[in-house]
Amino acid sequence: MNTAFKSLLAAAVAFSFAACSTETDTTKNADGSTTTTTEVTTPSADQVGDKVDAKMDAAGDKMEAAGDKMDAKMDAAGDKMDAAADKAKANAQEAGAKMDAKMEAAGNKMDAMGDAAAKSAQQTKENMKAAAKQ
Repeated sequence: MNTAFKSLLAAAVAFSFAACSTETDTTKNADGSTTTTTEVTTPSADQVGDKVDAKMDAAGDKMEAAGDKMDAKMDAAGDKMDAAADKAKANAQEAGAKMDAKMEAAGNKMDAMGDAAAKSAQQTKENMKAAAKQ
């Protein structure tokens, strides 16, 4: 803050010097010589203060506009991030559903294999009993 105040003060001083106006008149005398008169007009402190205030207001307006643009960009980035998160969530749910379906299919296949193995064992048992009776 201290640096900003010093910069503002330096700008005000430089502005006040730049705001000075000069008027030069050259008059030719009867003897052929010339007389040059220069008048320097320095603005009052109020005039300089008003100009500095106007410049500060303009700078404040620009800063506010830049802040608004940054807010809009951040909102847009947030919206993109939300959309990406929603898409990732949907993809994860879809992947989960596919995995559940595959696991269900694998479980059904294992059940079928278990049933076939039990049936085969039963058949083998009956074959062995029949062979033992002969």
